[in-house]
Amino acid sequence: MNSIKHLPLLGALLGLLVACGGTAPAAQPSGATTSSWASSAASLTPKRGGTAKVAIWQEPAMLNPLLNTQTITQIVGETVLEGLLQAQPDGTYAPNLATELPTKENGGISSDGLSITYKLKSGVTWSDGKPFTSKDVAFTYKVITNNANPVIDRAKYADVESVTTPNDTTVVVKFKKLFAGYRENFNWILPEHALGGDTTIDKKDFNRAPIGTGPFKFVDWKSGDTITVTRNENYRDKSKPYLDGLIFKVMPSREAAIQAYKVGDVDVLWNLTEGDLPELDKISDSAVEAVSSTRVERLVLNTSCPSGPQQGDPKCPHPVLGDPRVREAIELAIDKKALVDKLLFGKAAVATSVIPYGWYAPQLQPAEYSPEKAKKLLDEAGWKPGADGIRQKNSVRAHLTYSTTTGDRLREQTQQVIQEMLKNVGIEVEIKNQPSPVLLGSWAEGAPRAKGNYDILMYTTNADLDPQAHLYNYFAGDQVPTEQTKSGRNYHRIVDPELDKALNDAAATLDESARKAAYKVVAERISAGRGHIVLYNRLLIDPHKKYVVGPKVNIWDNLTWDAQNWWLNK
Repeated sequence: MNSIKHLPLLGALLGLLVACGGTAPAAQPSGATTSSWASSAASLTPKRGGTAKVAIWQEPAMLNPLLNTQTITQIVGETVLEGLLQAQPDGTYAPNLATELPTKENGGISSDGLSITYKLKSGVTWSDGKPFTSKDVAFTYKVITNNANPVIDRAKYADVESVTTPNDTTVVVKFKKLFAGYRENFNWILPEHALGGDTTIDKKDFNRAPIGTGPFKFVDWKSGDTITVTRNENYRDKSKPYLDGLIFKVMPSREAAIQAYKVGDVDVLWNLTEGDLPELDKISDSAVEAVSSTRVERLVLNTSCPSGPQQGDPKCPHPVLGDPRVREAIELAIDKKALVDKLLFGKAAVATSVIPYGWYAPQLQPAEYSPEKAKKLLDEAGWKPGADGIRQKNSVRAHLTYSTTTGDRLREQTQQVIQEMLKNVGIEVEIKNQPSPVLLGSWAEGAPRAKGNYDILMYTTNADLDPQAHLYNYFAGDQVPTEQTKSGRNYHRIVDPELDKALNDAAATLDESARKAAYKVVAERISAGRGHIVLYNRLLIDPHKKYVVGPKVNIWDNLTWDAQNWWLNK
């Protein structure tokens, strides 16, 4: 792990932030807008041909989203792999490999809500020409429930009693008890034939070179350089994709990606920040739609032992962060509004909840900023300042490592500001960053967050359109990853029975008002536990050159969700 160096010109900013706390009013995120270039492009007739180059400043560890948590895995993988349903920009679900969304009216949902029947599109083939059938869905279920595989999110299938295939175009999923979050199930389907019918897939070449039913097919991956996909001639819509292919170009940082974009080496940028908007505004041939999103930048605090024989065990408290008063003091010490105003130009909103957007989003108050209260709380908890101002208790020094992904200037700046804010209340922070595949990897990959070998992490994640699967996977007490399960994303390792009850209540009813009330309790319990300290709600910013026509913003999915509709007007 490499410590980052102090960034130029940040010293003055640190002093300003810590001293005055930021006084400029934070602007609220803007909604999606239709600009003049988008309106005019919509009237054009799509052309076939050409290759679009997409800059990615993180490299995926693999291309199988079932086994990897990196968003970039989904960005690339989604061009090849598909699911039964897909979340739409308007906050609804639409059929993808299914012919329709199951409902009670069309017979897709049984009267008791325990059986979901999917009707599949006929005539669909995998990119190698083999037929896609219901057996592939049943096979995918067997892969997900095979404990030998380090599946990231297995919990949403825990209450499935059976998956049956009456014929090649019908799948019946029977639940032991009602599971309201079923629409997020089967969002990635695997080809049984390509994996030889073997449900143990963690070591398969497929994970790096997948075969799918999507608009593109995998061609090549040059590590540290490019990932190439080309038109899938067997795609079910014979008029699409319009592009001959996509090349994902791996960049060392956002800044390098923007430079490549400026000089025309790439056509599309992924995952920029609010701090990049002033520079993007100067690029005349760039199309930028910065929209409110579900993504929340946050700190994740490890409450369990970060080393030793009980590393990652919730029953073994972290020597510093295991004390809830320390976690509360950390949040009190961070001026989130100052971060937004000074580092993000006031173009984001201070986060209040892990569910920031959509029908289920609760209205919670922002956390208080008070270094004095933080100091008092630490005093009361027995954490006393030493000669150098850093606190100690029972010979334990309040020293914490703080990690995020490399190649991200905004996050590095944020770290340094928070480092100073915490030092101001007597908590010492050491910055140690890692590449995305290392930091955000799975249990099988030995990732620190999965193993519980860290103190504080910072990254973005988000609840889905139906938030049940995500929230359960991240916050339920039985989702702490272990050697036995190798699954679950309760990386902060707090076990809260009240939170668990609210999650189970939300899953056990189709009454949307009742679910919304349950998720409010979930969000409140997460805020109270401070295993996740939310910082700000991110805008979704994926610019592209104006000659790249077709990309449509979808806050419930990823950049390439509609790549089959992209085309080049040049």
